[in-house]
Amino acid sequence: MAFEDVFKYHVDRTNNVLSWQVLDSLTVEDATEASKLVKSSLASMSGAKLLVDNRFMIKNGRPIVFSPEVNAIWEQLQGGILPQVSQCAVLCSGAIMKMQMDRIARASGFINVLQSFWNDDPSVMKKEAYVFLGISSNELIDRPISV
Repeated sequence: MAFEDVFKYHVDRTNNVLSWQVLDSLTVEDATEASKLVKSSLASMSGAKLLVDNRFMIKNGRPIVFSPEVNAIWEQLQGGILPQVSQCAVLCSGAIMKMQMDRIARASGFINVLQSFWNDDPSVMKKEAYVFLGISSNELIDRPISV
């Protein structure tokens, strides 16, 4: 899949939120490109809130997680952007991904600003993430999607 098909992002300047969706597994090249996009988007933001949507990382009806190589890129990104981020909510595709996101955040020092969410009911975890971030909606995350 093309990068544009697996990684979508949106900057909400009104709420100071950078959101992105990962719609399939990412290659190292995809993760590197995503990292560059996140850094450039955050360059003009201070105290930004991140809303990460990994709910659609599912293959054959089962949740998938990032490869160790992609994890390393996310960990490096988190460590580099920590001073610019006030909160980060991650919507997960399953309990294993939630554990993976928490582990990466602990390793990068991001754990103090990150909260990952998992619930069998996607609307529940989305609502919890919105409450955590102090927002009521997000243009990217609220739009209907077909994967």
